[in-house]
Amino acid sequence: MNNALHTCLLAVLLMSGCASSPPLSRIAGPTPDDVIAGNRDVQNVHWGGRIVQVENLRDHTRVEVLSFPLSNVGEPLLDAEAHGRFIVEKSGFLEPREYAPDRRIEVRGRLQGFEDGRVGDAAYRYPVVAAEQIKLWPNTTEAGAPGRQPWVNFGVGVGTYGSGSGISIGF
Repeated sequence: MNNALHTCLLAVLLMSGCASSPPLSRIAGPTPDDVIAGNRDVQNVHWGGRIVQVENLRDHTRVEVLSFPLSNVGEPLLDAEAHGRFIVEKSGFLEPREYAPDRRIEVRGRLQGFEDGRVGDAAYRYPVVAAEQIKLWPNTTEAGAPGRQPWVNFGVGVGTYGSGSGISIGF
């Protein structure tokens, strides 16, 4: 093979190694902020975000969540802008160590109404969701958890092509 062909193949290898995956699409729908503002008439919601606190009561558990948009698979996207807060109510007991602050959570359920509360010294109106399905997502800081951080992969190959030989480096 000639040098021009080697150079072309090397360039293709280098560029293909640097290709990035397409961005995740985000699930559209009314946010907690939309519902609080009265902009949407909804009954069923699919929300998620980061757990703020959890409280176990006699027959159910309440989870306060800071809402974030969801990816196309329902994963809370914490690098986006927050969309308000909401309260999740789930019958039975949820283990506070599993549903700990800063864990990522995805919830499907029915909007039950609103509850007045406080965030620090500020008054806040929380949408309350009766959870039908809850999923905890692993935190990206947990060992073995997939992250969304950029990464670099290096590779080196050596081969012979008939009468010639070559070396390639990929990124």
